[in-house]
Amino acid sequence: MSRLWRWAPWLSGGLALAAYMASRARYPTEWDSVQLVMGMDRFDILQGSPHAPGYWLYVAAGRAVRATTGWGGATSMQVVAALAAAATVGLACAVGTRLGGRWLGVSAAVILATSPFLWFYGATVGTYSFDALASVVLLWLAWRARPRSWHGVAAAMTLGLATGFRQTSLIVLAPLAGVAVVRSTRGVRAVLAAGLAGAAGIACWLVPMAREQPGGFHVIRAFGNRTFMDTARRTSPFYGAPRSAVLNNIGQATGYTAMAVGLLVPLTLAALAVAAVRARRRRRGSPSPAPAGAEHPGPAPPRPRMALTAPLFLAVALVPSVAFVVLFHFGKAGYVLSFLPAAVLLLLWPAAKLPRRALVGASLVVVAVAGVDAQRFLQAPGVLPAQALDRGPWLTQSAYGAPYFETLDAIRQVDHETAAYRALAARFDARRDVLVYVWLDGAHRYRHAMYTLSQFTASMVKDGRQEDTGHHLTWVHTYSHQVGVPAGGHAVFVVDEPQNDLQLLAAEGHAREMDLPTGPRVWVVDPGSHLFGADVVSVPGLLAP
Repeated sequence: MSRLWRWAPWLSGGLALAAYMASRARYPTEWDSVQLVMGMDRFDILQGSPHAPGYWLYVAAGRAVRATTGWGGATSMQVVAALAAAATVGLACAVGTRLGGRWLGVSAAVILATSPFLWFYGATVGTYSFDALASVVLLWLAWRARPRSWHGVAAAMTLGLATGFRQTSLIVLAPLAGVAVVRSTRGVRAVLAAGLAGAAGIACWLVPMAREQPGGFHVIRAFGNRTFMDTARRTSPFYGAPRSAVLNNIGQATGYTAMAVGLLVPLTLAALAVAAVRARRRRRGSPSPAPAGAEHPGPAPPRPRMALTAPLFLAVALVPSVAFVVLFHFGKAGYVLSFLPAAVLLLLWPAAKLPRRALVGASLVVVAVAGVDAQRFLQAPGVLPAQALDRGPWLTQSAYGAPYFETLDAIRQVDHETAAYRALAARFDARRDVLVYVWLDGAHRYRHAMYTLSQFTASMVKDGRQEDTGHHLTWVHTYSHQVGVPAGGHAVFVVDEPQNDLQLLAAEGHAREMDLPTGPRVWVVDPGSHLFGADVVSVPGLLAP
């Protein structure tokens, strides 16, 4: 049995990988996913391929898988994300075992493997699973760190490499890496070695990224800083964001966090209550059994410079990441993954200290939570039941992301729509017809069209003007009140719902809806028409780029 326990991290990670691959997306699922895949063929953050700040190591890993296997770009990058998510599960099992025994390790692995958010980003193209993986690696290194050990240098190197997958890791994970450095270093030379290791980790991705990016390091720094400042001004109180935007960011961050770990809170509270009762009995002289899963300590290791209990240690890992998403920016569900492993371990830790009999009940609760999470991901359109939408506290409000669409249903919907979308290529001429998307009426398909139908010119109309025009993985900001089409061509509007403008044009014979199995509504509009505030005009001599 002890040999089987030793294999628990590998088994849990392997099972998680199988689940993620079985439910993987066939096409890029999100707007950011499309941009990441586009970056494999043409890396340029100014073109949004990928979006700033670049995620170069993820793009490079996807390229390596594609070159080795011959798989497509989306599949290659999804496999990399799935490996990172599965490794997170396996390492969380190992870290939990170190922190609080076998029960904690296995339970944490079960909860993480079935978490809809880790599952979603392990089955799609995205960078967020690397935040989760880096946080678990740093947890392992920081807890194992001892005076004059190598763990501080390894943690600094890990942090440097992690920023190549997600640059915000440098902010949210630096305190955890700092714990490993402080616990292991002695003297100026050791501190310098850790600093050099971190710099080397950053150089591994920053140097080749600067060589590949048009404009080099200057563009990376300038555009990355501008992107961060633009984002912070929209959501952070420290950068002058409006109060409504700050409250919305807080609502989203706390809502997604509650959905990710809220089901574990009753177990945590019950375990703390049992611990309080046992402590009171001990004070009265009543003996208490040893906690299940506890191991004989053996020889005591050298005392680290910074002695931490497991809960305090996990809090150090948890608080900076939570503070960042609450006070600076919460972009989407994936931001939860930077602190999800630490949160799960912290909430399960009190239960791991229960007596053996009580652990049976705690195990049943863990299985029930995992079953609910898996059912929501596999069978429901949203993590939150539809019956609770907009009918309860803040986390049920659609304004904050409810019902949380990070499920298999969302993946399959995009896959189905993207596959059917290819029918447009057979019905229209890429040399003459222009695909047009309308902001707030299906505009999210604009980037998908640039990837799936890259031979077409695709335009996006927003606020009465054509803002962007893309073709063959590149785009330009046009800012024109006209949508130009080549002579003899048409504007093909792809929308969710037909607006009054389209209905009027159809009645006048200048627009007609196509019967195509694409999911969205497809309307062919003649030049000379005016709709959505822009004019569709025929431009003689205009050819597709």
